[in-house]
Amino acid sequence: MSEDRYYDGQTAIAHRAIVELQGNDLVVGTADIAELARWPVADMRVIDANNVIGSLNFGRRSDPAPRLVLLDSAERRKLLATNPALGEWKKRALRRALAIGAAWTLAGIVIATGAYFGWREGSAVVAQYVPKVWEQRLGAHMYQAITKNLTICEGAGGKDALRALVDRLTPPSLQKNVAAGQVGITIDVIDIKLPNALAMPGDHVLVTSGLLDMATSPDMLAGVLAHEIGHLELRHPTQSAISNLGISATASIILGGSGAGDVATLLTIMSYTRKMEREADLRGLELLKTAGLRADGMATFFKLMEQETAKDDNGFIPNWLQSHPGLQERAEYTATDTTGTTAMTDAEWQTVKEICKTK
Repeated sequence: MSEDRYYDGQTAIAHRAIVELQGNDLVVGTADIAELARWPVADMRVIDANNVIGSLNFGRRSDPAPRLVLLDSAERRKLLATNPALGEWKKRALRRALAIGAAWTLAGIVIATGAYFGWREGSAVVAQYVPKVWEQRLGAHMYQAITKNLTICEGAGGKDALRALVDRLTPPSLQKNVAAGQVGITIDVIDIKLPNALAMPGDHVLVTSGLLDMATSPDMLAGVLAHEIGHLELRHPTQSAISNLGISATASIILGGSGAGDVATLLTIMSYTRKMEREADLRGLELLKTAGLRADGMATFFKLMEQETAKDDNGFIPNWLQSHPGLQERAEYTATDTTGTTAMTDAEWQTVKEICKTK
């Protein structure tokens, strides 16, 4: 079945789209509905791309709300051939992003809010060109700062089960490759009762014992891990560091300059945009399905967090759940079928749940 997606801009429903060029229009339908929308090709534009799965995100010039995500196919290639201007989007986006970055850098001290949002787009481009070895240095500083005064849980059975799950979810681009200088993803559980998970530059993932306590199934945990691995694959942690701290301060950490003060600042202000969170959610679902695992645990976890938040207005919400879109919306657009195997056996899940209790 088609994995192309259509969002009408009015609801959070992701329609599995079937597209067909009819004259000067692109007709968008589904297996059940012949025509959901009709887009004039001349009115279409490419917004961005997901380099990991090769999809293009299309929008309309006359209406910013709806979105159409198309994977590589004969119909997409025909669309790009019909309107060659669509194929020039990357050059225009790069020129625009670099111009924005240069403009804000030269502007110096400006209104804080304007500078913050102006640099966001440029940071996405810059992050893609940061060498992996630099990313690893940045991540090493952050990892050390976070774990310095915390207990890392060492329950052997739980660590082995977590390692196996992460390896199963990890895409080829993040797998350990000595020749390419790729160290692979590290996974640790820290003994903190607050539920949280964090992806850091250099391919580090941290999960708290509080999150393990809250999760009621291994498929929920798999959804969280897939989301974090999605952030790593899309290089969101590095983009966030550059966007929130700036190029010079980020480079200072990487090259061993001012160090501790900048790391502390970064850990305090590091955050993801709505777009990055959505991208990580959707990429996480793809990783789960590619691994042959049930993908409904992510939506179930969002629903659980929504219930817990409703019960306790002062409850803690993990960093990766704080940004828009909201929990209910995320539960809706990540809802999927229950095909696939469960992430762990009952015995493995029990060892993970007790990872901080086992010496």
